[in-house]
Amino acid sequence: MLMYHPAQDINHCVYRVLLILENTEHSSLSIDIYRLMDFYTVFPYLLKLIKPLPTPINKHRKKFADIQEPFESLKNTKRIMHELEILQTIAFQNLLAKSFLCKESFEKGLLKRSETLLPIQMQKSFKAARLVNEEWFSVIINEFPKAKFVGKSGIKARTGLMEFKYDVEPK
Repeated sequence: MLMYHPAQDINHCVYRVLLILENTEHSSLSIDIYRLMDFYTVFPYLLKLIKPLPTPINKHRKKFADIQEPFESLKNTKRIMHELEILQTIAFQNLLAKSFLCKESFEKGLLKRSETLLPIQMQKSFKAARLVNEEWFSVIINEFPKAKFVGKSGIKARTGLMEFKYDVEPK
């Protein structure tokens, strides 16, 4: 049986990159924090499993309570995160080739929209997207970048999705 899932669709991944960058309050995002944001955009019900939630996100905990759990069961979220990373890299390359991402920022490990305008139809699509009105989505795109990212108390460690043992914590 053939099943569709947005986590395995490169076009949907490109859409998510632009949707997040167009709607976040941040002018640029670290590629690593974006990867987590994208993962939780695709699998928002897993936000409930982040224990404990980092300080800037913890006050929004109640917004995650009403997220519906799907029928599928994810056995290995680390593996899915790794597979998603491959698609994200391809999406970044496509957006760089079309000049929708700033190449200089990307070389510094940041995602930033370039000055290239999106087609009008895409702009309308991003404004009308269902996700834009979801409270949990707003938390992901605006609060995740504010949370401590590295180290034992960082969001990488708390999610369990990325390796953190060798992080150098800023002093």
